[in-house]
Order: sequence, then C-alpha cells, then structure tokens
Amino acid sequence: MRHQARSYALQALYQAELLQSKAMKHADRFLDQLETSPEIKEFARELVAGTLQHRKHLDRYLRRNLEHWKLNRLSTTVRNILRLATYELYHHPELSHSVVIDEAVELCKDFVDDTSHGLTNRVLQRVYDQITEERKTKAIAKKEESSKIKPDKKTQEPESK
Repeated sequence: MRHQARSYALQALYQAELLQSKAMKHADRFLDQLETSPEIKEFARELVAGTLQHRKHLDRYLRRNLEHWKLNRLSTTVRNILRLATYELYHHPELSHSVVIDEAVELCKDFVDDTSHGLTNRVLQRVYDQITEERKTKAIAKKEESSKIKPDKKTQEPESK
C-alpha cells in the first residue's frame, strides 16, 4: 500500500515541478482521478503536501549530502525521489529509515534506471545520518538545559551585608 502511495506522490511531485507550482490543487486533481483506496490517496496526499511545504528545507539537506553533484543537475524524477524520502526521514521518524531508503531505491528502479539507485541510497543514508546527529545534539542540549536547576528561595544562601 505505502509503495503505491509513494509512487503516486512521486508522480504528483513530478507534475508540480514541471508546472513550477507548489500549490496542492494540481496534486489533488491528479490524486482524485486515481482509482485506488482512500488510504493510499490520503498517505500520498500527505507526502506531497509535506514535501512541497518543506521543499527548501529538504533541498538544504540534499545539497549538503550530494557529493560531486548539484541538485538542479539531477533528473526531475531523481530529485523528487530524494525530496520525498528526505521528507519521510525528517518528518516521520517512526518509520524505519532503512524501509524509507529501500522504497526510494525501488522508486528509482521503477521510474528511472538501475544507475541512479546507488546515488539515491548513498545520499539518503548521509541525510539520515545528519538528521540523527542533529537530533542527538538537540536532545543533549535540551537535557543540559533542563539539568540546570535554578535555586529556589528556600535553598538560597542569605546575602552577606
């Protein structure tokens, strides 16, 4: 079910990029005409909306983790597969990162060719590692911040005169 939803989401993202639009109306029109279950449409719609809404943020992750490539030099399909998977890695931490990456590789095999899946795998693993590192850093900072106990009035020493 989720593979089919990702496939539809990719097609909607491809269409949105060709139309140079971040509006959901084109994706909604595309998804509404599909003869598939409401659950698949709902998941696909959520993926498209999130990817379009956070595209600049997702592209920053991709630019940092593409070696010897520029994002705009990738094919439209590969670029959108990477965006879609990066959205899932960042905004759906409950999903297994290996499943998300494997699904992206499968989308490459379905829609592109066998040469792009290696790049997709490498880049998304780096993106996942970066997201994980950022989350660890934030958790440590939050823990340190919460461990700084502010003295209350009862435990404060009296001021000397």
